[in-house]
Amino acid sequence: MRTFISEPSWDAVLDTCMCDKYNNAELTLTLKLAFKQVNPDSGAQSGTYHDYGISSKPARRIVRWTDAAWLSWKTSFVQSAERFWKDKFWLINNFSELRYEDSGVQYIPNIWCRFKLVESDVSPSFRHHHMIEVVRLDPSETWFGSHSKLYDSLDINSVRKGTDSNGNPIMQRAHVHEVGHLLGLGHVDEGRPHCPETNTNARPCYGVSDEDKNSVMGQGMQLRAEHANPWRRAMLRMLNRGNILTSSDWEAKRQRHYPRTLTEARDRRYITQKPART
Repeated sequence: MRTFISEPSWDAVLDTCMCDKYNNAELTLTLKLAFKQVNPDSGAQSGTYHDYGISSKPARRIVRWTDAAWLSWKTSFVQSAERFWKDKFWLINNFSELRYEDSGVQYIPNIWCRFKLVESDVSPSFRHHHMIEVVRLDPSETWFGSHSKLYDSLDINSVRKGTDSNGNPIMQRAHVHEVGHLLGLGHVDEGRPHCPETNTNARPCYGVSDEDKNSVMGQGMQLRAEHANPWRRAMLRMLNRGNILTSSDWEAKRQRHYPRTLTEARDRRYITQKPART
């Protein structure tokens, strides 16, 4: 069985067709991005564009996109962002939903979290979730003020976003962080006293402790179990339970967990080793 839902920020499909004693259900979130070039005015080959697209911010030198550079940038963006977020989590099914029978035994599947990123240039025929503008920086520029809907040509590169308490650099590829935002994730320290509610882009919101700084939703590239929350919320929507997560709702694991019998699920036994074939 395949169940589909469509949200403003992503589409989701829950597929239980492959379920047996060895294979879980699969939940795929699909993010459709329409990319739009930001080029110098009046057909010029070079010009300037302001940080964050705000005229009061500093202006950076930009150059016109070529067809080859545009295609290369989009391809790298999609492949690397999809690879980063795809197949990284398993959601534990502690409920009775989705049970099925294999060889006379009833099982409850867990949920394998999958991800698909689809891109196109802006077009009336392409239904997108988010439209992203992209500037191509002049080689003399090393930084640009971007945000979740305005990127620059350097965002796919690994750059230093901060340092830990020992002065070691913390590196990040900004586009994987921004895709996290598009999926619905906030900065790592949002909701804490040092992160102002009125400005969640303030520096402390990207992490104060070394652990938080290294989070992909901070300044680094580390994934955590809570980064599976978009898939967990999708499961709640699939089951018509709203969008409020509790700690036990589809608990996320970073290691593969195999389907469980009803007894194993009742006893909260986790199967992390592949069952023997009989």
